[in-house]
Amino acid sequence: MDFKKILIGILLLLLAAVLIFVGSMFFYYPHYLKNKTTVKAEDISDGQIRVMSCNVRCLNPLDFGKKNWFYRADLLLKNIQKNAPSVIGFQEATKWQYSYLVDSMPDYDSVITYRDKAFNSEGCPIFYRKDLYKLIDKNSFWLSETPEEMSKDWGAACYRICSYVILEEKTSGKQFVVFNTHLDHISDEARIKGIDVVLDKIEQFGSLPSVIMGDSNAYDDSETYRRATKNFLDAKYQTKNPMTGVTYQNWGEITDRGSIDYFMISKQGIKVDEYKIVTDTYDGVYPSDHFQIFTVLELTDGKAE
Repeated sequence: MDFKKILIGILLLLLAAVLIFVGSMFFYYPHYLKNKTTVKAEDISDGQIRVMSCNVRCLNPLDFGKKNWFYRADLLLKNIQKNAPSVIGFQEATKWQYSYLVDSMPDYDSVITYRDKAFNSEGCPIFYRKDLYKLIDKNSFWLSETPEEMSKDWGAACYRICSYVILEEKTSGKQFVVFNTHLDHISDEARIKGIDVVLDKIEQFGSLPSVIMGDSNAYDDSETYRRATKNFLDAKYQTKNPMTGVTYQNWGEITDRGSIDYFMISKQGIKVDEYKIVTDTYDGVYPSDHFQIFTVLELTDGKAE
């Protein structure tokens, strides 16, 4: 085996990827700058917790044409503005994308931990309206056998992380905890045991109302989903007319599967007023390869309704 030729081949592929990335930046970057907007906080009903989950699709040099982040970034902001969330969880957010979101949403504070030390590492940041909530606590952990340190197990293709915040409503003084995660896309064992790690962590917060959101990479008929719904409720099924369509649509190519993005809520202390899949596109362009999901919640003194 000629290792020199293999090395040269690898270097050429890397060079090609860099050239593609730089080329796409050069082509769409003027559009990116011209169309950058600011998400403005809107008045919402007292007691509403308006939650949105967005898999942004990482900054990928192989996303050609209008799939490119520098073309569609402002489209994601349009969907956020339309739905006026007070809490948002993003998945696959790279450092560049996170910086863009922070700069575009000045009415929100946020927390993030990147899952590894890679140049283009991803995180699962949580944004929250700083006029509505007080941050009580925050942290992140890895979905592995050693969650307090950067690690991966069970055949996971990537390091997987979960970030959480404990928030307090400034008007009522009520507290709740929000978890945002992204389960592995390759290993079924990593998804199952990964959600178990999240559920184990939630037990530390006792009866505090909890929301788990994110990209599960698993459908409703999976063991991962069964584990999650053993002690939690899928928010979409707590509404009178559940919206159960596709969330991962791969730029409009997938139309016949269910949701892999979710909100799971604790059985005590939360009421679901609304749930929907945000299917807005713009002249046929998708803000991401996932539809965003949105729910309106209220904290209660009893069981989920």
